[in-house]
Amino acid sequence: MKPQELSQSYDAGRRDFVGVNLDYTNLEQINLEGANFTNASFRQANLQKANLQEANLTKANLEDADLRNSNLAKTTLNEAKLSGASLIQANLQEAILTNSNLEDTDLTKANLTKANLIGSNLHRTILQDAITHETKFKAPVEEKKAAEKPIEEQPQESAKIAEATPKRSTRKVNKEEDRSTQVRENKAEKEPEKPVEEQPQESAKIAEATLNKSKVKRIKKEDTSEKQVQNESDKPEENIDNQPENSQQSATKVKRETKNKDE
Repeated sequence: MKPQELSQSYDAGRRDFVGVNLDYTNLEQINLEGANFTNASFRQANLQKANLQEANLTKANLEDADLRNSNLAKTTLNEAKLSGASLIQANLQEAILTNSNLEDTDLTKANLTKANLIGSNLHRTILQDAITHETKFKAPVEEKKAAEKPIEEQPQESAKIAEATPKRSTRKVNKEEDRSTQVRENKAEKEPEKPVEEQPQESAKIAEATLNKSKVKRIKKEDTSEKQVQNESDKPEENIDNQPENSQQSATKVKRETKNKDE
């Protein structure tokens, strides 16, 4: 596209110039405010004093372009290629240049107030006398963490962390309780407890067995005593009347024996 055709189209109300090729063109002092030049190419183009305020130059190729004294305030230059470009005294207030390539770019006396250059390549970039008030070159650690998660999820995340601490302690208590209950269950399996209803019957059986043993012992004692009495009664009693006779017989025997000895 030629510079004259670009100017006529813009004046006619056209704002969409995505992917146009404007390499080596002379666009000095051209007014392209608010136009969309996504993926457009301006290699070695002359853009001195051009008005590109609030334009969209995302992924545009501006290598070795001349942008001295140009107005790029609030312009979007995400991932733009600006290596070797001249931006001396350019106005880049509140411009967005995240992840752009600014290697060997000259930003002498450029106004970078509140500009965002996070993730940009600033290798050998010239920033002499540049205004860098509230300029973002690196994302703070807190902002990086916040960018990783949506804002709506952040309060939920803090609530989850707060809930996780008591849950860990309750898990430990629950584990200990589970272990103790498991030990009790193992003991119960090895030695099954009798039902509560059977326990009184069991004690009654034990008492009855004790009584029966005592009765058996008593009966045995009575049987032995009766047998002893019966044995004594079965022995033949000597006749009292015969006792004198026995004594007389023994006396005669003694007399006979004495007589024999004398003779």
